[in-house]
Amino acid sequence: MKKYFISLIVLLALNACSSNEQKTNPLNTEDSTLENTIVALDQNQLKEANLQMAVLEKGTASLDLHLNGKIDVPPTAIASVSIPMGGYVQDINLIPGNYVKKGSTIATIKDPQFVQLQEDYLSAKAKSAYLSQDLDRQKLLLQQDAVSKKTFQLLQSEFNTNAIALKGFAEKLQLINIDPVGLTIEKISSKVNLIAPISGYVSKVNINRGKYVAPTEILLELIDPNDVHAAITVYEKDITFFKEGMKGKVTLANEPNKSYAVSILAVSRNLDDDKSGLLHCHFVAVPKNMVPGMFLTADFSVNNTSAVIVPINAIQRFQGIDYIFIQKSANQFEAKQVTVGNINKTTAAILNPEASEWLGKNIVIENAFSLLGKLMNKSE
Repeated sequence: MKKYFISLIVLLALNACSSNEQKTNPLNTEDSTLENTIVALDQNQLKEANLQMAVLEKGTASLDLHLNGKIDVPPTAIASVSIPMGGYVQDINLIPGNYVKKGSTIATIKDPQFVQLQEDYLSAKAKSAYLSQDLDRQKLLLQQDAVSKKTFQLLQSEFNTNAIALKGFAEKLQLINIDPVGLTIEKISSKVNLIAPISGYVSKVNINRGKYVAPTEILLELIDPNDVHAAITVYEKDITFFKEGMKGKVTLANEPNKSYAVSILAVSRNLDDDKSGLLHCHFVAVPKNMVPGMFLTADFSVNNTSAVIVPINAIQRFQGIDYIFIQKSANQFEAKQVTVGNINKTTAAILNPEASEWLGKNIVIENAFSLLGKLMNKSE
């Protein structure tokens, strides 16, 4: 009976200790950071840890960056086709995906107002010829005082007014792809052709035969495949590494085993809400069967980048956070939380703004895991 009583007391005591330990645990699991950042070792522990030191300094690094992006189209590669004067669609034989050449007819629009515009132009042209001859005659008569100056000025005003109207009609004809120079009475037509402004693929068709279209409507949309580019997302910690003209390689989602060379055309000068910007890259050789919006991955090597550099072994990770250990005295070390740039095989860049204040201090570059283990035990 006495034996059972003693066992019960021991169990209660252990439970109380466990309760106490949970209440006083200095490790905040929600914050997932080390509460204690200073660790001290005695001589025996220093010898067993076999720590190796190096001076923290600035240097140059070669960073290998793996990024994501998509195929994008700049505004210069997209052409929206419309007609400045409304009309009825008489003919359209295109569907999205068809390729058209610049200057080719892509649709035919019909409307009586086209006939009226051509009539107005030819009438003004004929009147211009008559008024020009009459103006020459009146000028000669004016020199002989056979006509009043007022009559001559009225005729000259009428000639100028007609010339203005003629120029206006000519410009309107050019807007609907009718050449005013070659227009004659025999060529008057109620139909006009929609002409492809660029060579490219049809991406949108918003019309059908018989549909009436207004001047404000977009009838078709064309995309020039030779002007598409790669829009690659890069976050703020890396964006300063990139400059115009840098080379890289892109892999498309539909060709995972093939890469294409690209060069950076422009780097975003502003960041989005998620702290990312864009690299706009030109393809050296444009891939075939490429579709805007297609997912891609990109690889860049940033050489000779100036940064606070540490060996990879100096970085220790605890609950998703990276640390380095800076020597404070002969046997005392402090864990510093760091933001690590992209890592290559041997080194990493420290991106903390305060990292420059640590330059010249010793850091642990080998066996730093023993210090992290001691801090973890201390926290627990």
